[in-house]
Amino acid sequence: MAGISLVLGGFFLWPHEGPIPSPAALETAAIEPVKPVERRHEIVEDDTFTKAMEALGVGYAEALRILASAEGIYDFANVRIGKTLALTLGEDGFPAKLTYEPNASTSVVVENMSGDWVAREEEIEYDIDVVKARGTISSSLYAAGLEAGMSEGAIITLADTFAWSVDFATQVREGDTFEVAYEKRSRDGADAGTGRVLTAGFTNDGTRHEAYLFEMDGKDGYYDEAGASLVRQFLKAPLSYSRITSGYTNARFHPVLKSSTPHRAIDYAAPLGTPVMATADGVISSYGWNSGGYGNLASIRHNSTFSTNYAHLSRFAKGLKRGSAVTQGQVIGYVGSTGFSTGAHLHYEIVKDGTKVNPLQVELPAGDPIPEEQRPAFEAKRDELKKLLQP
Repeated sequence: MAGISLVLGGFFLWPHEGPIPSPAALETAAIEPVKPVERRHEIVEDDTFTKAMEALGVGYAEALRILASAEGIYDFANVRIGKTLALTLGEDGFPAKLTYEPNASTSVVVENMSGDWVAREEEIEYDIDVVKARGTISSSLYAAGLEAGMSEGAIITLADTFAWSVDFATQVREGDTFEVAYEKRSRDGADAGTGRVLTAGFTNDGTRHEAYLFEMDGKDGYYDEAGASLVRQFLKAPLSYSRITSGYTNARFHPVLKSSTPHRAIDYAAPLGTPVMATADGVISSYGWNSGGYGNLASIRHNSTFSTNYAHLSRFAKGLKRGSAVTQGQVIGYVGSTGFSTGAHLHYEIVKDGTKVNPLQVELPAGDPIPEEQRPAFEAKRDELKKLLQP
């Protein structure tokens, strides 16, 4: 028997298998409550929020009501591919709750309260185990991490902890060592990936870097042993896990121009389409084709001192233009080979006071240190975390 959809008030679309029930049957069903049912829909390409809600059985008008109710909590127009919307039906068979997890930390819940949708944000609860690992690098942090028994997600989380201090694409050396204690999460008995790094140490070419997690004003931050912030205004690199192909030099033989020219930048080889991130907050000052050899070029003005250039992009991120404000880590474009380029890579420049400088050597501004009134609490937490890294 073909499926039939019953439309109620133009809001809900309920797929129904079999013949349309009689009025008597509907009355009986109304008397006998059914158990809550959850429907799930994974966001796919070209999905909009209203299309996804229709797939769950909720009509356009009601989907707009839900979207409006969440304003200020979460913009459901930004649901992402691969994420899941979960709709719970109440005992009366009508929608009771919509749940969406935009990230690994928080869940957005919209509940039907006597006909009005009310949104709130909830912290996702996990079962947490603390895992320790240590290793010595012979080829890469990735290989050493796997050898130490770490998952890929844990390795990336470790690298992210030191993202402002070490460029793992260019600065890692054979013999570098690391130690880390991090959270391994599970949920309802199933693995839920890596949580926070609690503390870590990384010795790079003889220089020791340490990270201690400390919470202030409800926000997590990483600090070194002295309480200086590891977070800086600039990330060390605009790409994750790439490899360097050409370093900073004043006289490099250019493969296209066939002559020696200054190369005051870092070139990162990466697959075509690899996301390129803004290394610091700022405003886009240039965003388009550059006829001087850069190809597709994005330039960001960060403050009165610093700006950055990202060249040879294959394409730009949607929704951005000249004058758009961007945040550190935001994707601004994708690796390409446009302009004077012989292969897919990112040409990255830092400009300080109008002069191009070496991205690997320039001293970049740091974040705020631990305030004096918080120092006793920080030092107590630091000393507690230190014990986790002891052999």
